[in-house]
Amino acid sequence: MNYPFPKHRIDELVSAPKVVRENEQLSVERRGETGAAFQVHLDLKKGSFVDLRYVGKAANSTQPDTYEANLLLGGHRVRGVGHHAVGRNNLRAKRRIPAGWHQNICDPNLPTVHLEYNRHEPLRMFAPSDLGDFINRCAHLWAIDLQAEEPLL
Repeated sequence: MNYPFPKHRIDELVSAPKVVRENEQLSVERRGETGAAFQVHLDLKKGSFVDLRYVGKAANSTQPDTYEANLLLGGHRVRGVGHHAVGRNNLRAKRRIPAGWHQNICDPNLPTVHLEYNRHEPLRMFAPSDLGDFINRCAHLWAIDLQAEEPLL
């Protein structure tokens, strides 16, 4: 299966201004006693239709290091933000994944064993205070205008 978006097009779409699809709004849904999740479809402010979704979850909505978010393009993750409390080695890619917040830069065109399939780039100045702040920071990172008139939580 060939992924329909080459790397340069993925990069263009990630950096292009995006808005929440008309007649939708981002809302956080509670999952269990402490968890939460969100999902919303996106449209480009200028350009043709592409299948973009902004999704995320929190294992514990009061602990920022349990949050993660992803930008999906055509049903495949092309960007993600997450946290590792301790650094670890990705043996498949033969790379060290540093501790702390990082952005996943993914290229679904490549085989999963390729070094650039899922690169972890540190986010040094990324320190969300709560889930709403995390959602907004990730949206800003990926040029998403959430058009939120009220707090997300």
